[in-house]
This record gives sequence, C-alpha cells and structure tokens, in this order.
Amino acid sequence: MSVYGRRMEFREFDTVRIQRPSLDREDLTEEPAAFKGDFDLESIRIGHGDQTGVHGEGSLSHAVVTGVGLSGARLSPLMLSDVAFDDVDMSNAALPDTTARRVEFVNCRGIGLQFAMKQATDFYAEQCRFDYATIRIDKVKNAAVFSECSFRETVFVGDLSNVIFSDCDLNATEFEVSRAADCDLRSSRLTDVRGLLTLRGAKITTEQAVSVARIIATESGLSVDD
Repeated sequence: MSVYGRRMEFREFDTVRIQRPSLDREDLTEEPAAFKGDFDLESIRIGHGDQTGVHGEGSLSHAVVTGVGLSGARLSPLMLSDVAFDDVDMSNAALPDTTARRVEFVNCRGIGLQFAMKQATDFYAEQCRFDYATIRIDKVKNAAVFSECSFRETVFVGDLSNVIFSDCDLNATEFEVSRAADCDLRSSRLTDVRGLLTLRGAKITTEQAVSVARIIATESGLSVDD
C-alpha cells in the first residue's frame, strides 16, 4: 500500500493534478470493519473483515481500508473524505448516494457495483474491475481519474465532464450521459461501445475516431453499406 502523509501529495495526468487523501498512518487507530447501521468513523485503519451484505449509512474520513469484503453491501448515504481503499471487494454492492472528496480505490473489485456519486472531488481509481456495473456521476470538482480500470458492459450515467479514462478497457461500455466536457478517452480502448453521441465535448484520438466511425454512423441513423 502507498504511504500517505499530511503534506500535499498529488497524482499528475497531463495538466490535471489529483490531490491525494491527506493521511498519516502513524495517526490512524486500528479498528475492525463496522459498516452496519449508523457509523461515523475517523482517523482509523481497517485491515480485513467480512461485511458481506451489510446495510449502513454514515461517514468515513481520514481512513485506510484494506482487504475488506463488502460484496452485496448497501451503504447509503455515504460521505467519504480523505479515504484510501485497497483490495476491497465491492462486487454487487450498492452505493447509490455517495459524496467523495480526496478518495482513492486501488486494486478493488466492483463487478456489478451500483455506484452513484453526487459529487466527486479529486477522485482516483487504479487497476479496479468495474465490469457490469452502473456508475452515475452528477458533478466533478477538479477531476476524477480512472487508470487501468476495466469497464466491460458497464453503464455510465450523468455528467462525465472532467473525467479522465487513462489506459482503461471500455469493452461494450454504454454511455447515457448528459455532458462530457473535457472527458478524456484518448488512451483507452473503445470496443463495441454504445452511446457515443452523448459524449459531446469528450476527447478522442484520430485513430479512435476511425475505429468507432461505423458505430457513430449507426447511432446517427445512417445506413453503412459497403
């Protein structure tokens, strides 16, 4: 796991800087996973624990969560501030009302995840599996970055403005978004994607434009006949 400190730390992506969670591991208290019912957890370190199927609501701040099983859990509403998740299983979980400020997900599994962020500020996910998920983003402040993540047959809804997909696998991904200003898809793989016409304002490369030309033509109502 990465070492975090109270000093300002950033992740750099071209001209975008993502502020990392403000954490000092020496100040964190070891606690068991306890997301059932109401919770207000701060300055803690949670290492492993089975929270499969729990229902809860509350806030988590200045925390590191490692190896916790949240498969099938429902956490709503959920406030996250300065939190790092590492190797957490959120498959088939539901987080339908989340606010995330300086939050990182690394090596996590969210297959079938239902994830809605009312606001995401300095959000980062790396090497996570979000296959068959539904992800809704209502508002991004600064930027949200997905790096080396898998989104096979995932549905994106809402506003993808200022969202960066860096070297992601967007295989059969569906977009049903309202805005996508400065959404960056240039380094990701666009295979059999749907809803490209909703991504007005997004950035793609010339090579990508050629590869998805048939999809765009079909979605525009054109009949492509060779």
